[in-house]
Amino acid sequence: MPPAYRRRPLGLLATAVATTAALLLSACGGATDNASGSGTPDPDATITIGSLTEPTTLNTVKGGNTGHAQVLLRNVVEGLTVLTDDGTVEPLLAASWDISPDGTEYTFRLRPGVTYSDGTPLRAADVVTTLKRVISDESTSARKKNLSIMKEITAPDDATVRVVLSARSQSFLFYLTTTGAAVTKPGVGNPDTTVIGTGPYVLSEWKKGDSITLTRNDRYWGEPARNREVVYRFFTDATAEHNALLAGQLDLVTQVTSPDVLTQFENRPEFTIVEGTSTTKELFVVNNAIAPFNNVDVRRAIRRATDRRALLNAVWAGRGQILGSMVPPTDPWYEDLTGIDDHDPASARELLAKAGYADGLTFTVDYVPSDSSTIIAQGLKNQLAQVGITISLNPVDDATWTDKVYQRHNYQATIMTHVNQRDLIWYGDPDFYWQYDNPQVQQWVAASETAATPQEQTELLRKVARQISEDAASDWLYLNPAIKIASSAVTGYQKNNTTDSFYVAPISKRR
Repeated sequence: MPPAYRRRPLGLLATAVATTAALLLSACGGATDNASGSGTPDPDATITIGSLTEPTTLNTVKGGNTGHAQVLLRNVVEGLTVLTDDGTVEPLLAASWDISPDGTEYTFRLRPGVTYSDGTPLRAADVVTTLKRVISDESTSARKKNLSIMKEITAPDDATVRVVLSARSQSFLFYLTTTGAAVTKPGVGNPDTTVIGTGPYVLSEWKKGDSITLTRNDRYWGEPARNREVVYRFFTDATAEHNALLAGQLDLVTQVTSPDVLTQFENRPEFTIVEGTSTTKELFVVNNAIAPFNNVDVRRAIRRATDRRALLNAVWAGRGQILGSMVPPTDPWYEDLTGIDDHDPASARELLAKAGYADGLTFTVDYVPSDSSTIIAQGLKNQLAQVGITISLNPVDDATWTDKVYQRHNYQATIMTHVNQRDLIWYGDPDFYWQYDNPQVQQWVAASETAATPQEQTELLRKVARQISEDAASDWLYLNPAIKIASSAVTGYQKNNTTDSFYVAPISKRR
């Protein structure tokens, strides 16, 4: 699976809005503290979590899918740095670091007393092996290209890692928070099925097609997990998942996909419903390299013909947030650009006429059907028809989409869900599947990485976000809400879905 997006399984599961009684602030960012059950937290509890995304591999340098990072990152394996739930980068296995004046050399000092779950001490040489592996030929990590700026990785001693970059990178510490850069014990077997890390859990069992069990790591260097065991149960159908929650077979679901069954959980004291934010963006993408989409007036007309608010309401009943570019509010360079080419069918028709399509145009939209994408596809078909644009909907499977759209770029338009954090930079790559080619944007993206300060990086990426919006490089529809439903006896789970990880160590359940 390409690293930049997530598929949605078919089926419906409830979504909702509720207020949290309080926020428990921890190293992972905002987390819920709204358990209403009686009794005291049980340190020996098993927390059963429902998820719609099972990992395809345990190999940390393979692209995998969102389930890959959701289960492993921060729970079983840890990196030198960590991305918190509020979007900031903090130290984790690295206690501290120094950066050379030119920004190209990082000296990391490892946190003392860290061992793997099998008791073996963490050594700087293991970190070196991990970082070399993520940029090796075997790696298909989402951030491999970004981390390939590491030109020299050494361990001066067992507690120190030295990394020399080919150029200054303001995002380097962020790239180190990803799954591919998480440290695993080398040489322990098949990395597709075996992983030993330094995290608060041991991966004790994987029943493919069914579940993954994590057991508390009693050797953990940090604060121990507040539960003894976490079981991820995987579902391919969201209706089955929500039925399992109703039946008391689950304590929590990581993300609900539709508001349609909300009423089954509302006004029931045994359940808590929480809405947070995410980095999951729904996009209507056109192939910028081919006619008629190589004409900016056509692209702008499509955006003006699109009623994003209506689509958001159709999918999420008004929850979530419309977008004006590829930047969610948790990114430092966010700016509200929703006013650019906002819904205006009359001016959309004028732009089409200016571009030479006064009589309209026709094109095909390839998409992978899911609850949300099917609603979006039909909504777009109806909205664009009002300005004389006829679209033919072509549902395809994952493999076809990957080959046809992502790899060969043999498509006109598509609908896709993008989940990565700080992924604005892909508009600086003319070879990415939307084939947007603007040399000025490419220069700004490159300069943002080598910027002297974070403030300079932020200003450059704000320029990028505004330029791609003015160019209508894509049609950014909306940002999905992060909505969870849990047993009211459960507390401590993260509110937002702004990181790849679903950090489970702070979760507790009352007896």
